[in-house]
Amino acid sequence: MTTSQSPQSPQPAAPPAPLDNLLLLFATAPAIWYSSVRPDGRAHLAPIWHVWDGHAAYVVTQATAVRARNLAHNRSVSLALPDAINPFIIEGNAAIAPDAMETIQPLFQSKYDWDIRTDAEYDCIIRVTPTKAMAWGSHGEGRWHYDASAGLWLARGAE
Repeated sequence: MTTSQSPQSPQPAAPPAPLDNLLLLFATAPAIWYSSVRPDGRAHLAPIWHVWDGHAAYVVTQATAVRARNLAHNRSVSLALPDAINPFIIEGNAAIAPDAMETIQPLFQSKYDWDIRTDAEYDCIIRVTPTKAMAWGSHGEGRWHYDASAGLWLARGAE
C-alpha cells in the first residue's frame, strides 16, 4: 500500500434483522431444510414443505418417513432456510401432532394448494416448537431463545 492509499476501515456488522421479519421470511419460504437425528446418532437432512402458525412450524410427512421415525428416539430438530450465505435456523423439539389438523390445514391449503385432510399418503403431522433461532449474513448477527411456556422470544442475554 502506498502512502496515498488509506486502509479501508472495517465495515460494521449489520444490525440484526428484527425477528418478526425473519419469521415472516421463514413462513413464506417455499421449503426449508429439516434435520433430525437417527437412532444411531447420524443426522438426517431433507428439504420439506412447511407452515408457520406464529408459535410453531409444522410439516406433513408419511408416518414411515425417516423424519417421523426419528422422533421416537430423539425429538431435537433443526429447521433452516435454504440460503447458506444468509442463514436463518430454528432449533426445537418435534412431536407428532394429529390434533393440529384443523388448525394447519388452511395454512397448507393457502400456501401450497394442498388439502392435507384428503392426502392419505402424507398422514403424519409434525409440530416443531422452537427453542432457539439464529441468523447471520445479511440478516446481521442475531440469537433468540423461545420461552414456549410464555410464548415469547427473548434476545440472547435476556433469558
